[in-house]
Amino acid sequence: MRHTIVHETPGRIRLELAVPRFPAVDRCQVEAQFSDMVGVEKASFSPRTGTLLVRYRGGAPTRAALLARVAAAPLPGTRRPRPETELDRKKRIVVRSGALLLARPLIPLPVRPFLSAYGALPIVRKGVAALARRQLNVDVLDATAVGAAMATRDYSRRLLTEMFRTGEEWAWVERDGGEVRLPLEEVQAGDRVVVRMGSLIPVDGVVVAGEALVSQASLTGESLPVLKRTGVMVYAGTAVEEGAITIRAEQVGDETRAARVVKIIEEAEALKAESQSRSEVMADRIVPFSFLASGLTFALTGNAGRAAAVLLVDYSCAIKLSTPLAILTSLARSARHRVLIKGGKYLELLARTDAVVLDKTGTLTEASPRVAEVVAFNGYDRAAILRNAACVEEHFPHPVATAVVRQAEREGLVHPEEHSEVEYVVAHGIASRLDGARIVVGSRHFVHEDEGVDVSPGAPFIGAFARRGDSVLYVAIGGRLAGLIAIHDPLRDEARPFVKALRDSGIGRIVMLTGDNEATAATIAGELGIEEFHAQALPDRKVEVIEALRRQGHTVAMVGDGINDSPALARAHIGVSMKHGADIAREACDVLLLDGTLHDILTARRISQEAMTLVEQNFRTIVVVNTSAMLLAVTGAMPPVFSATIHNLSTILVGLRSLGPLRRHGEA
Repeated sequence: MRHTIVHETPGRIRLELAVPRFPAVDRCQVEAQFSDMVGVEKASFSPRTGTLLVRYRGGAPTRAALLARVAAAPLPGTRRPRPETELDRKKRIVVRSGALLLARPLIPLPVRPFLSAYGALPIVRKGVAALARRQLNVDVLDATAVGAAMATRDYSRRLLTEMFRTGEEWAWVERDGGEVRLPLEEVQAGDRVVVRMGSLIPVDGVVVAGEALVSQASLTGESLPVLKRTGVMVYAGTAVEEGAITIRAEQVGDETRAARVVKIIEEAEALKAESQSRSEVMADRIVPFSFLASGLTFALTGNAGRAAAVLLVDYSCAIKLSTPLAILTSLARSARHRVLIKGGKYLELLARTDAVVLDKTGTLTEASPRVAEVVAFNGYDRAAILRNAACVEEHFPHPVATAVVRQAEREGLVHPEEHSEVEYVVAHGIASRLDGARIVVGSRHFVHEDEGVDVSPGAPFIGAFARRGDSVLYVAIGGRLAGLIAIHDPLRDEARPFVKALRDSGIGRIVMLTGDNEATAATIAGELGIEEFHAQALPDRKVEVIEALRRQGHTVAMVGDGINDSPALARAHIGVSMKHGADIAREACDVLLLDGTLHDILTARRISQEAMTLVEQNFRTIVVVNTSAMLLAVTGAMPPVFSATIHNLSTILVGLRSLGPLRRHGEA
């Protein structure tokens, strides 16, 4: 089997195997070819990446035998096919839909509606045939659903919820001293589930054995994997990138956090689909009055000409023409300002927005932490603290650790490898030994409570850091506090004027959401002039804030760019995200800022308000002109040909006015 060495350390080697990615080869078949070798402690194969990780003992002889076995190994077979289930059928449809969405940018715009119609034609044909037979069955329901989905383009959002699911149909569960492969629906709370490298975690639970690097991007938005050890919680839908863990299942199936996020998005989209165009409602309400007026005119005057003249004065035609034109041209005008609004109903909701919820990280801040200050204690100087912290932190792939290392580089502080093996402590910090003394760098909980280090000498500085919105990194050497490092995630330059401009534009409620502690959140909110904020806000809490504002009668816009913001983006009346945001956030949002500047939100809101004003002006013009024409027709002062002419001229007038936004250029 052809192979390439990707990475190697003593006793550990990672190989990339020349195996097909689709259909995927059976993991067990690959691992079985090497697990029985003398000296091989563990072999783990990832079908997703095509890599084989082997841990071995015995040095060069074992390594040589392993590589020889790999070279001589036959290409493993693919997984045995099984009968297609209903779930398989649904997944096949999702894959085809995904392929269509990926190819969509390559398909010419005029062709796209025909492709959609062609794909829906068989379902619609069945529904029409059922109606022709005077049957109201599932075929009719399916045809109606497909038609509605195509009209509102909600099919892409349904695909979103499918992509957010865990994707695995089965799990390896410990039973009777061995591992049994079970369908997910058979996994119960309390089961011990084994998850290896390259697999998605199928349950929410606590790690009871092993350790692994887990990518939590699907739930938290973190780009880097997190080390998970015994006693740490893991969640369904996250992926094991390296290692293997055994999990005691606590929530399974629809009770997992990933399933709850999917449910939130689905419920939010169902609620949004109920909204209707005001122009359609107004036009439909006016039609019966036109017929009534014509009938009364004929009944009172007996003059069929007058009745016809009244009937030729049609309100609905002008309304149904001018309103879509006004909305479409305003959407185009917004796009010129690099703001993509995904539909007319969102334009209308944006105009009515009176409450804005802002996620802090990545929205109000630059999401690029830096070292703000270094303080030394107990005989150490500032340079020594920064140098020693960078010496151990460079082994830890985390934005805060990167900030420390970069600051040391800026100051020209060289930190040679003089420490012993680095020890990671999940969610707390990092530890090692330097010149015979134990050095720990991390959170207050880690340094003070776990390591027993007295941090009281740093109290005045800690309070000052919190008051200015900085987080604190504690450094202890030999059991004594050696220094503090203040980490600052700077606010965007535009954040303060943006918040002020929001308030000046008539937004009554401005709320900030953040995962920071209460003190840091209060400081940042104070700097921005935001009176209402919620600290330590997880995705569920963000949705609760949105729900509370909705219950109070507000039209809510949520601004966020992370994967963990997507449920709140979907639940708000208007979800706003950035071009640089996560894929799921860009899909869940209703307004996408293509340049990523906050002031574009104000521009979009002004355009939407002007669009709604234009719709109202058109409506008043239509009512005044056509009502006057109708009164003249009733009195006989206007024959049918003139009433039709006035009606058509008013329609042309409001149509031209609706095109006005396209003529506006150069706005700020």
